[in-house]
Amino acid sequence: MTACENLVFYYTAPRKLEVIKEKCPSPGPGQILCRSVCSLVSIGTEMICFNGEVEPGSVWASWIKYPFEPGYSSVGEVVETGEGVGQIAPGDRVCSTSPHRAWFIDRPETVIPVPDGVAAEQAAWYYLNIIVQNGIREACPALGETAVVIGLGPLGQLAVRILGLAGLSRLIAVDPAARRCTLAEGNGPTEVLRMPADQAIDRVSELTRGRGADLVFDITGHPAAFHAAQHMLAKRGRLGLIGDVPFPSRQSLTHDVISKSLSIIAAHGAVPPWQGNDFYRWGKKEMAHFFFEMILAGRINLDKLFTHRIAPGEAPRLYQEISADRSAYMGVVIDWRKN
Repeated sequence: MTACENLVFYYTAPRKLEVIKEKCPSPGPGQILCRSVCSLVSIGTEMICFNGEVEPGSVWASWIKYPFEPGYSSVGEVVETGEGVGQIAPGDRVCSTSPHRAWFIDRPETVIPVPDGVAAEQAAWYYLNIIVQNGIREACPALGETAVVIGLGPLGQLAVRILGLAGLSRLIAVDPAARRCTLAEGNGPTEVLRMPADQAIDRVSELTRGRGADLVFDITGHPAAFHAAQHMLAKRGRLGLIGDVPFPSRQSLTHDVISKSLSIIAAHGAVPPWQGNDFYRWGKKEMAHFFFEMILAGRINLDKLFTHRIAPGEAPRLYQEISADRSAYMGVVIDWRKN
């Protein structure tokens, strides 16, 4: 392979992103070298790490150490394989948890091939999909139930699309941002409520004829939304938590937990095994394959979720802007072909 120059994103300090030039890596035995096609910015996780404002002693505090490499959802083309690699060949497209890099090293057993017909930008949503699918599967939505999704950022947008396949009688989406509500309309929800979660409690009660929802997903991490979610639930309802929060001690339980016999189901995307088995049917690999099948079948549509496509060199400015107002951003793609 000809010599190349790698570009790598680093948070060198809180609220400071730099694009650093490094020597291009070479694959060792059992490894593959990929040239990035695109990578998706996780505007939730990456902005928490960018700002560095997290609770001391939390998982976040132990994880974020500067310099820090952001990103975990990349699509690349295999350029070179190391000794012993047989199942993947140069020219194949693969999904990887590699951070934002122009070139990255991975292993055949930890990447997911991208099927023909799935665009690289669509495939870049694969790991956010794993996070959401895992949370939904753990909460076990059932045929004919009513579910609420609070928060229509990238995870929430995926949640309403996936829940739209689950046979629910009613799916209510809640978010105060008009643009996010518009992106959700026609993509799963039967009702979209443009309002803060605490203002949606009475409306959810009306829509469920006073019973409350069987299942509520809080995908915000905001203490007020966490309280509202508990108030929205029916007796013996389930509260699904998708996404981690930077200040967990600010979350608190309401009287509803005991008085309604609620269940709280927290699901972290890192917990499922890489590949499913007889005891854990849906591993990360199976969830990614299902996601791609639904895209190919036209049952999940991501087209309107792409709001920004940028070259790597534009990232330092863009990250500052996302940090200032996340509501204006959704699918932010780093196009490494513009490198």
